[in-house]
Amino acid sequence: MHYSLSEIIVLFFTYSVVGWLWETFYCSIKDHHYAYRGFLFGPYCPVYGFAITTILITAEPVKNNIILLFIVGFIVASIFEYFASLFLEKFFHMKLWDYSKLKGNIQGRVAPEISLFWGIGVVFLVRDIQPFVQRIINWEETKTHGWLAAIIVIAMGTDMVLTMFSVHKLHISTKQWDNRINQRLENLRQRIREAGPEEGQRLHQRLANWCAEIIDNGELQRFNHKLSWNQRRLIKSFPKMKITDTKHFNEIKKNLVKKS
Repeated sequence: MHYSLSEIIVLFFTYSVVGWLWETFYCSIKDHHYAYRGFLFGPYCPVYGFAITTILITAEPVKNNIILLFIVGFIVASIFEYFASLFLEKFFHMKLWDYSKLKGNIQGRVAPEISLFWGIGVVFLVRDIQPFVQRIINWEETKTHGWLAAIIVIAMGTDMVLTMFSVHKLHISTKQWDNRINQRLENLRQRIREAGPEEGQRLHQRLANWCAEIIDNGELQRFNHKLSWNQRRLIKSFPKMKITDTKHFNEIKKNLVKKS
């Protein structure tokens, strides 16, 4: 079928919300605590919305062929996941997922078993879920005449801008904190080079235990208090998140998660 622009926007929003619900439910069970998933403030994951909407449009000619439908879902979803990961890393210096331990992965961004899940999910989605969702959207279109789509664009656009500011500030904070740790470790190394055997042994011990020292003296807690709700939420909800240019922050982040 032919989708109007407003239908595409509502479809995108609907499956962004569905993706957020799935991610939040699955990760909350897996991590044994409530995980407010999603990169944006609101309860939606745009990568699901973009991927599924594109799949629905491109798979329309083959929706009655299960094998071709699976292939389209496998390929399109993998492409979206790969470029979403690349975008986050290049523009925000963040890695929210890492499949590098899975067999056949590509740069840790996509992996065959994850794409397999996407392919199977798309077959179920297109054949069993989308007809029901489409009936709701058809009803919505007759009632709002496209106004809902306009509201979605404004709301999610505003959310994106606010999130970009929040993540940028998080990156600045972690970068500054990482630089302070680097300076501290370099000072310790300098003191070791100038110290005698007994003092040098004590300083070597401090250097080896720098992470525990930072935790014990309350620096980590003070850093945590300076973060916004959304910044703490990102750190806690994405335990595998890495800031690509802050090595020491990544090493100590697991302790920060416990305090978030």
